[in-house]
Amino acid sequence: MDEEYLTVDEVRRKLHVTRQAVYNWISEGKLRAVRVGRSVRVPVSALVEFIRPVTPGERIDDEEIEPGQLMPAAA
Repeated sequence: MDEEYLTVDEVRRKLHVTRQAVYNWISEGKLRAVRVGRSVRVPVSALVEFIRPVTPGERIDDEEIEPGQLMPAAA
């Protein structure tokens, strides 16, 4: 089965973020991507993994939380 790939602009539109945010996630290793010539493509499976929901009780490390993001509710 062939993997489907998205452009950075397609990812940006789907997540309603800036292109720079997508590039930052890629460079930080948070979003897997591949280079095809001079362009960058994101496998759909990588995007699905990136946006997976947090399950109740799952630990979220402080370094994963960027300034301005919502913090998890205190237990």
